[in-house]
Amino acid sequence: MEARKLSESGSEPFQFSLRIRHPSIDPADLSRTLNVEPEYAYAAGTPRRGSKGRSAPVYPETYWLGVLKPSAAALADLAFSSDDLARIAHRQVTAIRRNLSWSLAMTVGRVLNAHGDLLRRLRAEGGEVTLLVTVFGAEVDTFSLTPETSRVLGDLGVAVEFEIGTE
Repeated sequence: MEARKLSESGSEPFQFSLRIRHPSIDPADLSRTLNVEPEYAYAAGTPRRGSKGRSAPVYPETYWLGVLKPSAAALADLAFSSDDLARIAHRQVTAIRRNLSWSLAMTVGRVLNAHGDLLRRLRAEGGEVTLLVTVFGAEVDTFSLTPETSRVLGDLGVAVEFEIGTE
């Protein structure tokens, strides 16, 4: 399933979504643990919607897809003791929203790494974790993946998929 287009302000030229497939975990547990409401989720064993009059098969695995918001995480961590610091922080968050490389590093370093035990456990139990990076339009012209970011992704067993669109 593809990540949706930005649903909020539309100010960010990209979006990060976390996709989890697992043999049996409850999607509500994922939402609670990750503190992210899914855009789409179903539990293993839940009946699929079938055609009228036919028996509906069940989903063979749990599927969970949620949008990650790195700039929101950055704002939540900031405490301001003066207006000057607030203005500086606002500029930093604006830069994060516009820079794919910085946002990816922040998302991996703060959001995914914070849930490393869960992500590793999901993989050990036969699950699959993917970070979907959707880039909209031509506003992102360069991108770099730092060794630190790729190392964390590898250690967590998180695959990365890029989707480049024209909106």
